[in-house]
Amino acid sequence: MAENLVIFYSRTGTTRQAAEMLGSRLGWRVVELRDAVSRAGWWGDLRCVLDNRLGRKVGYRYDGPPLDTCGSVVVMAPVWVEHLAAPMRSFLQDQRSYKGPLAAIAVMAARGGFRAAEEVATAMGRPPHPVMVLLQQQVTTGEAKVDLDEFARILQRDPRAGDAAPRSAWLSPNEA
Repeated sequence: MAENLVIFYSRTGTTRQAAEMLGSRLGWRVVELRDAVSRAGWWGDLRCVLDNRLGRKVGYRYDGPPLDTCGSVVVMAPVWVEHLAAPMRSFLQDQRSYKGPLAAIAVMAARGGFRAAEEVATAMGRPPHPVMVLLQQQVTTGEAKVDLDEFARILQRDPRAGDAAPRSAWLSPNEA
């Protein structure tokens, strides 16, 4: 049976916290996507902004199995400057050949989560399903656990949930 994965990128640890909660709930392996070059300090902050504003492809390290050998995959990443974090975007562009079930979760401070989900779809050539956007504050306070549990129930209820099936559109007063 193919292994199911939660693959995450986290610079500050917030997305890691959410990924570990989801992985624990699902009983799936959690794999971290890492920067090839450290983003620590003010220079790292600047690189985050520039990489996203300029849409640069960045280096990353991935120590998990080839996605083509996996079952379902959930990708999780933060939102930087209203876009999907550059390391996850670069990773997904390189994994476009993966055709298995794909779901996505974006963790944002205030806005850009739905744009990040669109960027996952663009990188992979198909929309992820289901998609969820979490607020950073909800993750750090533990409030996100309820939403992550519901997300896990959806994935467990429908093993094809990650397929590019039609899905409801969400509207946000901050992201129309």
